[in-house]
Amino acid sequence: MKRGVTGIFAKIFLYTMLLILLVIGVNSALFAQQVVSFYNTTRIRQLSENFSELTEELSQAHPWDYVAIARDFSERNQSYSFVLHDPRGRVVFASVNIPDIMGHVERYNILLAVGNGFMLSASVPTFGGDYLSQLVDTVLVGALALTAICIAATVVFARQMTRPIKKLVEDAQRMARLEAVEAPQARKDELGTLSFIVHDMYGKLKDTIADLEEQKEAQRYFFAAASHELKTPIAATNAILQGMLDNIGDYWDHPKYLWECLKMTAEQNKILSEILEIVKLADGKIQPRPEAVNLHALAEEIIPRYHALTEKKELAWDVNVPAELACTADRVMLERVLSNVVINAVQNTPERGVIRIFTETEGADVQLNVLNEGAHIAEEILPKLFDPFFRADTARTQVGRSGLGLTIVAKTLECMKLPFALENTPAGVLFTVTLPAAEPVGNT
Repeated sequence: MKRGVTGIFAKIFLYTMLLILLVIGVNSALFAQQVVSFYNTTRIRQLSENFSELTEELSQAHPWDYVAIARDFSERNQSYSFVLHDPRGRVVFASVNIPDIMGHVERYNILLAVGNGFMLSASVPTFGGDYLSQLVDTVLVGALALTAICIAATVVFARQMTRPIKKLVEDAQRMARLEAVEAPQARKDELGTLSFIVHDMYGKLKDTIADLEEQKEAQRYFFAAASHELKTPIAATNAILQGMLDNIGDYWDHPKYLWECLKMTAEQNKILSEILEIVKLADGKIQPRPEAVNLHALAEEIIPRYHALTEKKELAWDVNVPAELACTADRVMLERVLSNVVINAVQNTPERGVIRIFTETEGADVQLNVLNEGAHIAEEILPKLFDPFFRADTARTQVGRSGLGLTIVAKTLECMKLPFALENTPAGVLFTVTLPAAEPVGNT
């Protein structure tokens, strides 16, 4: 966008040139005045020196001889004009004026005291007007040359000043359109600092926009998945109830199908409760209350809940947690995390497999591990396991699995600010969470 005289280049150029011209004009005027004054002073000094012989003779002679001495000096210096006055101001002697054979001739005049009250009024043609004029012309030419140099220097200066600003404006326009912008060139002045700050802000803005877009996509996926999870059982419940009302087929056996409806309703209620829990965790409405937690006792409390499933799949448990090992965490939240991890391990461990729960101590931290041996998860699926309603194998979906268990695990651990990981190992799928160690407590 061209801005003409309103652009920053034009403003810097005009303001700089006005200042330079003002400085050049004032200095040229002062210099010319000093030259003229010096020239005049020099000419007057020379004129005084020219009449020094006459004044010296007059000062040493008797007033009676003044006229003769003046006449003799005039005859020897016919280019000089002078008048001799007595103490009363009367003209005693006047030299003969030389005709101006070259037209008007500028003259310098002085008044000299010669003694006994007599005064000498003298003048001499300068014949220096042309020289003074040439001198002034030289000053003007020099001022013009200096002005031209200053104009060129001002153009260079204005361009150097405006180039980074124009670049910053162009980058800002691209930023407004969220286009790619090159990194700023390194500068050690304020413009370099400003450019760096603007580009840094733009980078953070793009990251924020990307995060918002990611959150928006995650929300869209969450609501779509939640709608899908709830729609099917609600439709099935509605179909059963409608069949019961219409006495179609076996639906006359109301107690049997009422229990089925109640079961499906309970499952949906569980999903809704888990969704609300995830929302509360994400919004920070659930705050952890750290306390000393005995890890061995916690594991022994959770494992029996899943004996029915482990017996059905003939799974074995291998718990290697010291009896008095403790960590600092919110016990309720940690219990929910471990319970979800364990049920996930039970459901995904191959039949007759082994589920190992063990701990490792690393300095002031305790690493709690859950390993389901023999299991493997495709690497492309691993990052998605903590997404809401995600199932690695939809064809093997089991009853009671909402697809929110690992999502709750991730949100809970993020709320507790505890690092965790889920990865494939040669022995199987390993889940780890790092906990701050606490003083040993009893197995209660």
